[in-house]
Amino acid sequence: MNLRVKVLIVGGVLGALVGVGVAYLYLQSTPVEVDEAGRERLPAPQPGKAITAGLGVLTAVKQIVAMSRPS
Repeated sequence: MNLRVKVLIVGGVLGALVGVGVAYLYLQSTPVEVDEAGRERLPAPQPGKAITAGLGVLTAVKQIVAMSRPS
């Protein structure tokens, strides 16, 4: 197994763990709504907050990529 495959596997596992952690925290902080049929639903996120979160993720990715570049 070469280095690229190892890095991809480790990155994939870490990304999955971070994703599950973030989903857990989101579920803990958001009230679950129950409709008339008894189905659970999450409220729609506010567009401004969703954009802010997306830009935060892009900033983190940019910083990770910048770590690999020589200074």
